[in-house]
Amino acid sequence: MTFNAIGKSGRHMVASAPWSLCVFFLSLPFALLAFKSVGAIQFLFLLLALINLLALARMTFAWTDVVASRDAVVEQPKRAANAEAKHLALLVLFVVVAGAVLRASADIPLWLYFALNSGGDAKFFVALFCVLGLIWVPTISAGAVYVPSLPRAASSGEYGFKVVRQTMVFRRWPLAMVLFSLVVSAGVTKTLVADIARRATLSGIAYGLAGMLICTAMLVIATMMAAIACRESSRGSAETVSDAAMVA
Repeated sequence: MTFNAIGKSGRHMVASAPWSLCVFFLSLPFALLAFKSVGAIQFLFLLLALINLLALARMTFAWTDVVASRDAVVEQPKRAANAEAKHLALLVLFVVVAGAVLRASADIPLWLYFALNSGGDAKFFVALFCVLGLIWVPTISAGAVYVPSLPRAASSGEYGFKVVRQTMVFRRWPLAMVLFSLVVSAGVTKTLVADIARRATLSGIAYGLAGMLICTAMLVIATMMAAIACRESSRGSAETVSDAAMVA
């Protein structure tokens, strides 16, 4: 896709669920701090995190429709009644995995520091990058393979993990890089928002807003790429079935 096509598709996607996008953006700081809050306010933060997750599910569900509706070649299957529920369940799984990876990445340096018992900076950084690589590379690679199942669940009510993997017609590394950028930007934004919660400054607020905008932009791009990958895999499956029918 050209940059013009990406921009046009992105505008259509954003316009398809503007209120969900607004709710997601406004509740994002509270969702990022949900497990850092304590006391009575934690319940409020957890409630806002749930609202943020539902808004995320609603707008990605609508964005998938925008990409799928632009395909005039493959007739879209009739949406199952449980499509939105399956989409939400898989989205929750992806969010939990991303959160776990970020949490582990934040804790590993401290664990290694005590495990190596001051073994030197070179040894520490080599061990750190090796451990982080063992966590991030398989996780992001698996994400690039199975994230297209999210729009598939939204459009047909079926995950189709095996079909999506076998009929993937694009290289997976561009989607993997976008997913990596999305998760990293979310982690950085979480740190920025936490700093604002401790001591609010104009520069801190500006950086926090910039981080939230980058997260939202990366989310749009990741959703678009996953939906296109799912659409093309469906097209490949349809062509395979058609070829088999002609042979028969």
